[in-house]
Amino acid sequence: MIHDPDAGPRERHTTWFDLADASVALTTTVRAASRAAQDTLYAYRTTSTDRHAAWHVDITVVEPCHSLIDAPPEVGDIREIGPSALAARHITEGGREVFWIDRHRTLVGHDPTKRATTVHCATEEAATYFAVRLVRQLMTAQLLAAGAVYTHTAALVHHERGILIAGHPGAGKTTTLIAVLHRLGGAFVTSDRLLLAADRNGGLRGYAWPAHLRVGVGTLHAYPDLTGLVPTGLHADPAGLHAKLSIEPPDVPRLAPAATLTACCRPSMMIWPKLSPTAGSPRHERIPTGTVHATLTDTQLFMHRPTVGASSHVNHWLAPTPPAHTTQTNRRAVVAALARTVPCYALVARPDPATLAEAVTAILHDAEAASR
Repeated sequence: MIHDPDAGPRERHTTWFDLADASVALTTTVRAASRAAQDTLYAYRTTSTDRHAAWHVDITVVEPCHSLIDAPPEVGDIREIGPSALAARHITEGGREVFWIDRHRTLVGHDPTKRATTVHCATEEAATYFAVRLVRQLMTAQLLAAGAVYTHTAALVHHERGILIAGHPGAGKTTTLIAVLHRLGGAFVTSDRLLLAADRNGGLRGYAWPAHLRVGVGTLHAYPDLTGLVPTGLHADPAGLHAKLSIEPPDVPRLAPAATLTACCRPSMMIWPKLSPTAGSPRHERIPTGTVHATLTDTQLFMHRPTVGASSHVNHWLAPTPPAHTTQTNRRAVVAALARTVPCYALVARPDPATLAEAVTAILHDAEAASR
C-alpha cells in the first residue's frame, strides 16, 4: 500500500521490546508494522508504556516523490543484506551510515553514537518488512555483545527441561521438534536458531532468535489434523512433499495444540537427530563428552558447513557482530559448558511422529536414570 499524501499526518505509535539486557523502542506511523513485529518477535516482551530503551528505531512511510526516496544515493558499496540476493547500497557520512534498498524503495539511516535508526519507506509493506527485521537485528546484536553466540538448533521446554535439537539443515530438527511438541507437549522456543550464553555459575541460558518456522509439506502430511495448513495445490503433487512452508509464530499452536511459546530455556539435554525413511528401528546412544566438544567446535555449533560456510552474516548488515576474537572466546565458553553439563544423544530414526515421540521419550528416561 502506498501512502496517500492527502490523508494528513499519521499518528505515531511506540512499542518497547526487551529480552534479558537487550531493548529496542520501535516508533512507526504504520500500525501493521507494529503488529507484525509483535507477532513475529514472540520472544520479546512488549509494552506500550514509556520506558528506557538501549536503541531506537523510527519507521515512516513517505510520499513516493519525497526527495529521500526520489533521489537515493548513487555512490557507495553494495552489500548483501538478506535472502534472495537482497542488496543495499551503503555509504558513510561521518559517524552515520546510510543504506538504500532499491527493491523495497527504502532508505535506512543508522547512527551508532546516538543508538538510533531512522527508516523512510515508500510503502507500508516495506515498513512492515523492516520493522520485524531491524528490531530483531538490534536485539540480537545486544545479546551477542553481552556474550551470547549463535547455535543452529531447535529448542523446546518439556516438563521444565530445556531440550536442544541440534544439527545442520536437513538433519531433522524441525521434524523432531514438532513430533515432540505434538505428541508429548511442551513450550516452543525456536525451530532453527538459539542464542546461547554461558552464565557466571558455569551454566547456560538459551534465548530464542524469533522467526517463522520452515516446515516440510511431507512433515505436515504425517499429521491428519495439520493437513489443513498445506495449500490445495500441493496435496496431490508428489513433488510438493519436498516443499517447505512458512508457519508464522501466531500459528504455532496449530502445529501442536497444547504447545505454548516461550522466550528462553536452560538446556538440560541435547539431541542430534539423523532422520531417514530407511532408518529401521529407532536407536539412540549417549555421545562422549570429548566427541561433543570436538563436533561443536568444528562446526561452530553447527553454524558452519565446509561447503557453504557460516550462515548468519546477512543478519548483521546494520549492527555488526562483536570482533572475531571475542566471538571465538564466547563460543569456546559455550561449547565447554555444553559438553560438560548437558548430556548429548545421537538419534537415528524414521521421520514419523509416533516413532520420534517414543525415541525421545526413551532418551528422556535414559537421561533421568543417568542423573540419579
